[in-house]
Amino acid sequence: MVARMFGLKPESLQYWYQNFLSDYLPDIACGKWHPQKIDIVDKSTGEFKEKPVYIFNKDNIGDKMSIDDKSIGHDGFTIFSNHQTGKIAMMVESTNSEEVQSAMELFGNELKKVKNISMDMSATYALVSENLMPRVTRVIDKYHVLKYVYDAVSEIRIDIKKSLAENLTKGKKKTEEDKQILSELELLRRVRHSVKQPPEKWNEEMNKTINQAFDKYSDLKLAYQISQNFRSWYDYQNHKKSSEEIYNDLYIWYEQAKKLKVFKGVIKMIRKHEDEIVNFFKHGMTNARAERLNGKIKRFVTNNYGIKNKDFIIYRMAGYFS
Repeated sequence: MVARMFGLKPESLQYWYQNFLSDYLPDIACGKWHPQKIDIVDKSTGEFKEKPVYIFNKDNIGDKMSIDDKSIGHDGFTIFSNHQTGKIAMMVESTNSEEVQSAMELFGNELKKVKNISMDMSATYALVSENLMPRVTRVIDKYHVLKYVYDAVSEIRIDIKKSLAENLTKGKKKTEEDKQILSELELLRRVRHSVKQPPEKWNEEMNKTINQAFDKYSDLKLAYQISQNFRSWYDYQNHKKSSEEIYNDLYIWYEQAKKLKVFKGVIKMIRKHEDEIVNFFKHGMTNARAERLNGKIKRFVTNNYGIKNKDFIIYRMAGYFS
């Protein structure tokens, strides 16, 4: 907007801001910008190289933290942020466990402040937190777990669609049976989002549509009921129950989910992370704030015309988000 007011191209304004108006070049010259670095091994040559820890701020370490990955352009980053303030404590261009751990080790005793940490089911972050913060309580993010459950429901819907499509007549000429199949395929297409939502999010028309689909496909209806039973189990209001009751209710859900093969992998995944998932009821933590931070970063990059100069855009992000 400013660029248009003064008849400047956005690229020109970016150039002048980067090289003359901001402190970017002076901060590089005096070593103020990403002074923290880690040693990595170049797999192609076997040589040691330095990798910058773009954002590093000990002041943003608190008792509740979140760790998550974020793609910026084609590059993957790890972001360690304060669960309560949303401020970034560390950001490094890596999701490799050894590299992330090397970056986290730079905090030293500051990591002793951390009591709880929320994360997804990444083996990298579980390993790093276990190695550097063995006494911390790990809380698996609720929404990542629910996604696995809802994806199983979607898989049922997709399998039904594939089965129907296989019965379509090849060629342009369609029979009455083909028209019926196409109608059912359209019905399944219309409910693709709704089967991953709770009923209260459906409007009256969608409520009729999805119940029509459930009447036709019992497995889809059963899968959805199983997903909603799990969602009810995951309600934070259940933190008032004893740990024994929470675990018992989860084991009951396992037995329900076993009725459909599609949930086999989901059950295995939940069992693997059972204690960290149940920790949600003790601390009420999710990665929601970390996901909102990811969204803000995405909008920030978009509003600043992408990442033509990755180092500079992250320099600006450091000012906004840390």
